[in-house]
Amino acid sequence: MNSERRHELQENELASAIDRINTKIEPYSKPIAVGVAVAFVGLLGWGFYSSLQAEHRSDATYQLIEGSVRGDSETLATVAATYPKTPMAAWARLYQGSQKMGAGINALFTSRDEAEELLNEASSAYEEALALSEETLIQSRANYGLARIAESLGKTDDAIAHYEATMEAGESAEMITEAQQRIKLLSKPAAKSFMTWFDAQDFTPADPSLPPALPSDQMLPDLPDLDFPEIETSSQPGPEEAAEEAMDEAAAVQTESAAQVESEKAEAPEQDANAAEPADEPAEEEAASEQPAEEQPTLEAPAGNESGDTPAAEPMADETSTPAADDSPADEPATDEPPADPADKPAAADDSAAADETGSAEEEADEAVDLVAPQNS
Repeated sequence: MNSERRHELQENELASAIDRINTKIEPYSKPIAVGVAVAFVGLLGWGFYSSLQAEHRSDATYQLIEGSVRGDSETLATVAATYPKTPMAAWARLYQGSQKMGAGINALFTSRDEAEELLNEASSAYEEALALSEETLIQSRANYGLARIAESLGKTDDAIAHYEATMEAGESAEMITEAQQRIKLLSKPAAKSFMTWFDAQDFTPADPSLPPALPSDQMLPDLPDLDFPEIETSSQPGPEEAAEEAMDEAAAVQTESAAQVESEKAEAPEQDANAAEPADEPAEEEAASEQPAEEQPTLEAPAGNESGDTPAAEPMADETSTPAADDSPADEPATDEPPADPADKPAAADDSAAADETGSAEEEADEAVDLVAPQNS
């Protein structure tokens, strides 16, 4: 059999097979056509849906990045609400919770009510992020944020529980170490007491339009001891009394000095008189002893002048000089006295006058001796 014949036989077999198939499916041709059309339409719809979802994911990613960079929590909430079935929804809730938590912690020092409201919103956002995604990173960061919120509100036990959940997520070794350190710190009694104290504080600033309020007595120190020691005023006179006493003392000193000067003035003439008496007594005694010689005739006076004038005068001069020498002890008490003050100068003048009187008395005594001497000769 040549080749052309074989080719004809093959074509006849193919045509007969097609005819047999067409004969079999001919009753089901319409349903098959409908199914093919539906499949084609389904493929077209799937392609359109896939492209639409890709566009949504792109829009969600763009809005998520924009909201996280600007810190706009409203944009992040819109992303989570618009694309709830996308991974971006969980990330949007995570970023929203972080921003609310930061604002709430800062508000603790300005308004307690506002801070609690923001922290509650942050806690809700973290819980939604945990529900939307099972991703390890989201689970770890959401639990860590919830632990920070509980710690800020003074809920130590809740904070430790969320830190333990962060460790179970196993994001990284660094995150596990951080959670362990926070748990160790919160387990100390000092940290618990501080959390309790901080939770009870109200750091709301005062209204500028109102006068400032006084601090509470708990913030003020204890009152100091205002008891003063007793002072004996009688032993320490005042300035006026001290001045009066000084004036009285000065007046008393002046009075004593004046009385001393007057007493010295009164004693000075008596001392002069006592000093002059020894000089006068020998002259009187000599005159008394020589009175018998007055009975001699007065004619012998010239003879006495020629022969015994000088010898007779010399013994008498010696006798008179002795009392004069004896007068010096009477004058010594006046010289042994201490020098007088300027106020005693009048007394010194009186002493000089008394000395002059004593000298004149001695001269009179010498003259009396000279008169008596010729009579004895």
